[in-house]
Amino acid sequence: MRCSPVYEFHDVGVCNFSQVAGELQRFGSGIKWNLMVIPFFGDLEGEAFEKFAMQILEWKKEGHALYLHGCKHKADLNLKRSLLGRFALFLTNSEAEFAGLSKNDLKMLLNKALQEWQKFRAGEAQGFVAPAWYGSKTLFYLCKELGFENYSSRFIMWNKKNGAKLSIPFSTAGLPKFAIPIVNFCEKAYLKIYGIFGFLPVPRIVKHP
Repeated sequence: MRCSPVYEFHDVGVCNFSQVAGELQRFGSGIKWNLMVIPFFGDLEGEAFEKFAMQILEWKKEGHALYLHGCKHKADLNLKRSLLGRFALFLTNSEAEFAGLSKNDLKMLLNKALQEWQKFRAGEAQGFVAPAWYGSKTLFYLCKELGFENYSSRFIMWNKKNGAKLSIPFSTAGLPKFAIPIVNFCEKAYLKIYGIFGFLPVPRIVKHP
């Protein structure tokens, strides 16, 4: 049975949630998004955080799915990382927060992210996605142990009941301007083909603020 495309909005945080809300309104109420929420709000306490928390609850009421998207979406450079982890930081301007970490450090960071999430009082997050999709098998198994219903990497979507599915993400984030029309063309073409051949990997439409 063919699945509908998955719509994801990444990097939703206290500094940009008003912009994201405007974008979701522009796309219309017919689309239900997986919202990748950065729980850390730093020094922006008080009124700013209260408004963000209220918007999170409103999105939940509207039927959007709330995912935990790292902790700060910025790597702690004091943590020890593998060579590949350090390379991931180089590629992402240090946004690959969970890349190349030991199991103990992954546990610590996940617990810290969950503690930040509790401040929203929005119930449990419906899934976890590592910033910039840089995770690991160890991170995936830790998320399963913690009871997350969903987990996504760059090309795999996992659900507790349905298992893993291959997926194709379409995103223009971080690309040079000349590449954006190419990605948009490929997205439209793939969606048309997917509408005919449902056995293809599920497309994910990925937006960023």
